[in-house]
Amino acid sequence: MPRTRRQESSTGYYHVVMRGNKESCIFKKEVYKHEILKILKGYETDGMLELVAWCIMDNHVHLVVKAELDQLSLAMKKLNIKFAMRYNLKENTSGHVFQDRFKSQAIESDEYLLQVIRYVHNNPVKAGIVEKLKDYKWSSYGTYLEEYFFGGKGQMQLIMGFFKNDIKEFAEFHDIKDDNEYLEIKEDRQKHREEKVQHIISECCNKYGLSEVHQIRSHKILMNELILELVDKSGMSYRAIARLLKINYNTVRDVSKGGK
Repeated sequence: MPRTRRQESSTGYYHVVMRGNKESCIFKKEVYKHEILKILKGYETDGMLELVAWCIMDNHVHLVVKAELDQLSLAMKKLNIKFAMRYNLKENTSGHVFQDRFKSQAIESDEYLLQVIRYVHNNPVKAGIVEKLKDYKWSSYGTYLEEYFFGGKGQMQLIMGFFKNDIKEFAEFHDIKDDNEYLEIKEDRQKHREEKVQHIISECCNKYGLSEVHQIRSHKILMNELILELVDKSGMSYRAIARLLKINYNTVRDVSKGGK
């Protein structure tokens, strides 16, 4: 089956995700986090890409880059080979280190660019690894804070310009709750959607002074309101919503389509 052609960004900005093969934690050792970052910065020096933001987790890495699409593909191909060679040598293993080819998403506006940067930086907080962004040293958030005091350069200087070079405004922007879905690995997307569902259910219960979702099931109007809210905002399928609410699939479908 032919591969889907990558979408080319009119702005030159991309959100990129690379994941360890078979969900393995290839970056669990800090030496490998350091290694991939060193390789990426080498490609930046060579002019293949510009690093805008990054976050290296244990089993995957998020990047926001500016590059020509062909140069980005070449850089990621070279990174895959170079990192795999070094990883396999040190770990006495062989074969692929990354799962499939890298995922990429074109970024077409300044607003979305800033939102993606915020999402990338917040990965360690959402994963429960740290409570504060500045405490995770394997993302570019801390680098932005450091660069601010030295005037910044390149893409970081450009990004800080959106915040009038105000580090407080930059930090406050990162604290804004964001329920949008970005380029996520499948398991993270599912977890994100389930958390969103629980948040919507809790808000509904609080709104009407209820403590459990089963209490909503006895109030048809409230249940219909909740179903419509979940269909509209959760990103979950009718079947998944029905399963979470412990109601019939047809009920969710009919309410969503205006049925009674």
